[in-house]
Amino acid sequence: MSRTTSQGLLMVGGFMGLLILAAVAFVEPNGDGARGAAIGAGLGLLNLAVGYVITRRSLQHGMKSAMATLTGGFIARLFVVVSMILLFRRTGSVDPAAFALTFLVFFFA
Repeated sequence: MSRTTSQGLLMVGGFMGLLILAAVAFVEPNGDGARGAAIGAGLGLLNLAVGYVITRRSLQHGMKSAMATLTGGFIARLFVVVSMILLFRRTGSVDPAAFALTFLVFFFA
């Protein structure tokens, strides 16, 4: 493994650690926080699985296709996360911060 790869992995690991610390500091461990964390983890795992399959398929069609797929996937995830945060803020039954922070941890995993 090259030095650049090692440094990049270390940086992502450190960022995930900071996200976990932020989640512990800002998320209240009540029912709303637990629901938000569970939904964020579930959506994050689904994102990992679907992203893996779609990225592998797009890489078979060339780098241009892969970049278009990655860009489109990023925009789709952004809209899904923002709309879910707005929905959770409106309903008040789920902690949006717990959802967002947990999803980010799984996103960077």
